[in-house]
Amino acid sequence: MKKSVKTVTGILGFFMLIPGLAKFTEPFKTYIYNHLTGIGFPFADQMQHIVKFSEVGIGILMLYLAFKGNKLSTSLRNKLFNFGNLTIVIMMIVAVYTHLHPNVPAEVLPMEFKPPIMPIGYILLVVYNFYLFRSNNEKQWK
Repeated sequence: MKKSVKTVTGILGFFMLIPGLAKFTEPFKTYIYNHLTGIGFPFADQMQHIVKFSEVGIGILMLYLAFKGNKLSTSLRNKLFNFGNLTIVIMMIVAVYTHLHPNVPAEVLPMEFKPPIMPIGYILLVVYNFYLFRSNNEKQWK
């Protein structure tokens, strides 16, 4: 992977890992539970753990790709890159839904801010990462 792709991948990994870890502590632990119950997710108690571990896992994966990804085979690296980025997009689509849901108050959202600027920013960063990755791969084949 080129340096630009590594940098954006590392930033995405950091942006997923830190909030994921924060969700294991108060008040974020309660906030995530309130998000899930507010939007009507079934099994909110179990789902909060899935959310936390997913964010931490994807964060670690993206950081690994950023720092050690070139040691993997090209095929595996590309699959993990696509998996990690697409998973972030799915998570952020759910986050946008959560931000916009009328039963979720701004007080339990990151930075107590209702408009989904952060999740949309993550999605745009993933789009940019795919663009860099694809343009770098096309240059290799020419």
